[in-house]
Amino acid sequence: APHCRKKGKGYLYLIFFPVAQHLYCHKGVYMDIEDDPAHTFNWTTEKVETCDNGELCQESVLMITAGDKTAVLATKGCFAQLMEAMTFVQHTPSPGLTAVSYSSYCEDPLCNSGWDMSLNCPSLPAVETTSMTATLHCPTCIAVGTCLSAPSLPCPNGTNRCYQGKVELSGGSMESSVEVKGCTSIIGCRLMARISSIGPMAVKEVCPHQSVYQSRKTESGATWLLVSVWCLALLLPTLLQSLIHFS
Repeated sequence: APHCRKKGKGYLYLIFFPVAQHLYCHKGVYMDIEDDPAHTFNWTTEKVETCDNGELCQESVLMITAGDKTAVLATKGCFAQLMEAMTFVQHTPSPGLTAVSYSSYCEDPLCNSGWDMSLNCPSLPAVETTSMTATLHCPTCIAVGTCLSAPSLPCPNGTNRCYQGKVELSGGSMESSVEVKGCTSIIGCRLMARISSIGPMAVKEVCPHQSVYQSRKTESGATWLLVSVWCLALLLPTLLQSLIHFS
């Protein structure tokens, strides 16, 4: 508030403005193929960056499973966002290929350091065992960049076709692509359900002999949930276990 001080016959107005505090966030990028991401995915970094006005801390992860391998691509840092939010998206459900992602925005210093596993939250329902079909086999692989090999593997029941495509990511210090092949029941080039972004990462799906489908926002084309911060702390590892179980 303005402070008024009398000086002679007039008044001297001293106006004090609050000093804006900089927001510091963890910064990092992660790209790898995991056998067991629930136990090997290390979502920590010692790097820190200073955010500009209007930016919050964010952390975003995309996980795609084909066969017994899971591609994990993640980024964290500052990003322009109006309010805190957390979003979980199931782009492609099992059986067969699966793709899930989450993004989180928070406004406290260094709040994007990772999940507090000590928090209590109801877990996902138990996953049923999926049997394999004896008729359908598909080339199966997943790789950051290009697959070096794609062995033909039997498909789980509930799938009826083979998928082949690439998911390209850019933004949030991420510039990468993931090649994916495997069994699915999705029709066309829709592994990502036409979702155009995951946090700061722009998403583009490309399939051979097919035009790129028009991207859309998260409002439609995928199963998505807004989950409270305290609840998603235990949701992610349970989800990772589900991905491994279905592969």
